[in-house]
Amino acid sequence: MKRLFPFLLALLSLWASAQAPEGINYQTIVRAEDGSVISFQSMDFKVSILLGSTSGTAVYSEEHSVATNANGLASFRIGKGEVLTGSFSDISWGSDAHFVKLEARQTGTSTYNLMGIEEFASVPYAFYAETTAASEGMWQQNGNDIYFMDGNVGIKTDEPTEALTIGTNNRIQLSTVKNSLTYGAVMNLRWNSPDAKPGIHFQDASGDSKIALSAYEYETYPSDQARKFSIATSNLSGDLVERFNVPFGENEVDISITDANLKLMDGNTFQVGTESNSGLALYYSDVFIHGTKKMGIGDKDWEEEGTWENAQLEIYRANSNVELLIHDDAGTNDIGLHLRNGENDWKMTHDGDFNIIHESSNFFKITGDGDVGIDVDEPIAKLDVNGNINVSSGFAYLVGGEGKGSYLPVNDDVTNGDVLGLNPSTGQLRKFESGDIYMGIASAKAGFVSNYEKGREEDSGFALVVSKGQIEANLTQLQVNGRMVFTVDGESIGVLLANGKLYLK
Repeated sequence: MKRLFPFLLALLSLWASAQAPEGINYQTIVRAEDGSVISFQSMDFKVSILLGSTSGTAVYSEEHSVATNANGLASFRIGKGEVLTGSFSDISWGSDAHFVKLEARQTGTSTYNLMGIEEFASVPYAFYAETTAASEGMWQQNGNDIYFMDGNVGIKTDEPTEALTIGTNNRIQLSTVKNSLTYGAVMNLRWNSPDAKPGIHFQDASGDSKIALSAYEYETYPSDQARKFSIATSNLSGDLVERFNVPFGENEVDISITDANLKLMDGNTFQVGTESNSGLALYYSDVFIHGTKKMGIGDKDWEEEGTWENAQLEIYRANSNVELLIHDDAGTNDIGLHLRNGENDWKMTHDGDFNIIHESSNFFKITGDGDVGIDVDEPIAKLDVNGNINVSSGFAYLVGGEGKGSYLPVNDDVTNGDVLGLNPSTGQLRKFESGDIYMGIASAKAGFVSNYEKGREEDSGFALVVSKGQIEANLTQLQVNGRMVFTVDGESIGVLLANGKLYLK
C-alpha cells in the first residue's frame, strides 16, 4: 500500500458579512509518497479549528468519511461532520485568528497523518488547478453565461433541497414589457420527452403536493395524440387528482371538469351561446335548481319578465306551437308526471294506456283503443264507470247496476236483497211485513239513482231501494208461484228469470 504524503491543496471558506459561517466547503488532494494521487480511496479526515496560532487550543473538532475521485480530490464541508469536541456555531470568529488543522487516514487504519495547518482567510480562496475544479462541477463561465453542474443552489438558505431553493418568506419578482403571449413569457416550462409532465406544485410544510398546474401530451385510443393543461388538487388520500382541463393545439376545445362540481355563486349567469349564435349544452349527469330559482325555456325576455306567476318552469313560444315531450324511446318503460302535495300523490302515466293514479289506485284510464274507464282497470266501452254518476241537470243514460232506485230513509237494519215496505202507521221503511206498502228490494248498487248525494252509500240511515229492473232478492221473504213472485200478503211484484234474478215490474 502506498504511504500517504501530506499535501494541503486548498481551503475555500464562505463568509456572510459580519456573521459566522454555517459551513465551510473544503477540498484537498491526497497523494502518495511518490507524488502520485490516491484515486477512489475511502478516507477519514479529522478537522480541528485552532485558536490564535498553529499550536493553539482546539475550540472545535470533527470527522468526515469521504472517497477521493479520479484526481485524488476529496471534498467535504467543515461544520457538517461528526462532532468530536466543541460546537461549530459557538466559534467566535471575530475574536482572534483561527487556524484549520487537517489530519487524514485511510479508512480502516487507526493512525491519523497530519496534512497541514493553515490560517483562515477573511475571503474565500483556492489553490488548485482549473481542470480539477471543472471536473468537480463548480461554477463555470462560458462567455457571458455562468453555470453549475453539481449539487443544489440556495438563496437565503444554506440547505437547498432542490436545484434552486429560495429561503422562507422570500420572493422572486419577474417582469416584462412585452405585450404578446409569445414573447411576454417570464417563465418557461418545457417537456423534452413525450411523456413528461412539467408543472408547478404547491406543497405543505411536509413537502406533500396539494395543488398542481401542469401541461402535457398523451396518447388516446386508438393512436390519437391529445394535449391538455390541467389544474389538480389532492383528495382525502393525498393523491393529486385532475379537476379542470383545457385542451391545447386545437382550433376549438372542450373545457372539462372531472371529480368536481361546477358552482356559480352570488347570482352569476351561466350562458351558452348568444341570440345570433346559439350554443349547445349537453348534460350527462344530474341538474339541480335550488330554492326559489326558476327555469324558462323559449323566446321570452326571461331576465326582464321572469316566469308566469308562481311557475318554477315555463315553456314559452310567441308565434309557434309549444309542447313538452317526455320520451321513452325503447317503448318498454312507463313514463309519467308525478304531482306530490305533502304525502298525497297523483300520477299521470303512459304505458301504452294513459292513467291517472292516486295513492296507487288507478282512478282514470284511456286505453289505446279509445275506451275510457273511471275506477275500472280494464274498460270495455267508450265510457266504463265503476260507481255512481251524478248528472245535476239534463238527462242520463246508464248501463250497469241493478235497475232504477232511490235512497230512502229506514229505521231498521237491512241487507242487500231484503224486501222493504212502508209501515202505514209510521211512514217509515222496514223489512216488509204483512199489511205494509211494498216499496222495493234493498241493493248495493243500481243502474240509475234518482237522489244520490255524496256519502249516502255509507249512511246506515238510508237504504238504496230498487223498484224496477233486474235484481238479486232474498226469495225467502217472498212467495213464488211458478215464475210469478208475490209479497207475503199476496201483492204481485214481478217474475223470476232463468238467471235467478227477480225482474220487478
